[in-house]
Amino acid sequence: MKRSTLADRYCSIARSSAELTDAWSFVILREIFLSNRRFDGLQAQTGMSPRSLTLRLNDLMASGIIERAAYQDSPVRYEYRATDKGQDLWPVLVALKQWGDKWTGPWKGGEPPLTLYHRGHGHLLELGFVCKTCRVPIDARSSSVCMSQPMSAERENLASQYQDALRKKRKGSAGE
Repeated sequence: MKRSTLADRYCSIARSSAELTDAWSFVILREIFLSNRRFDGLQAQTGMSPRSLTLRLNDLMASGIIERAAYQDSPVRYEYRATDKGQDLWPVLVALKQWGDKWTGPWKGGEPPLTLYHRGHGHLLELGFVCKTCRVPIDARSSSVCMSQPMSAERENLASQYQDALRKKRKGSAGE
């Protein structure tokens, strides 16, 4: 499936994925959250070509996740900052970091690449999900899903299209 069609889906996860373009978007956001906001610094730390970095920065700006701000007037030079929408991705990146710490090592010396501390408290910072209503810790097994009617209809339509394509393919194979 083309990524451009994800933005048209009736699904928050699909639409979010479409806005974030690809894995490089997360690496760029990591750098911005590490206060590395200038093009040269982003290029150095990501290893991306100038063209690829420019394309992804433009995608993130078009999605309203980052913005460009001048930090020098003559000549004009820019840095990239997370917007409020981009700031809301911080817990997503931390959750991805924590998952990666656990599942994508091993790490030299047994220490993960980044360690977060709770500013003003001094202790290690590890995020977890807690129900906002009852304050009970939650995980994937703690929830049930209620799918909206538009999403159910879209899923039924996609399954039907898939079955039609399979039937056509089988008829084409049988006729050969």
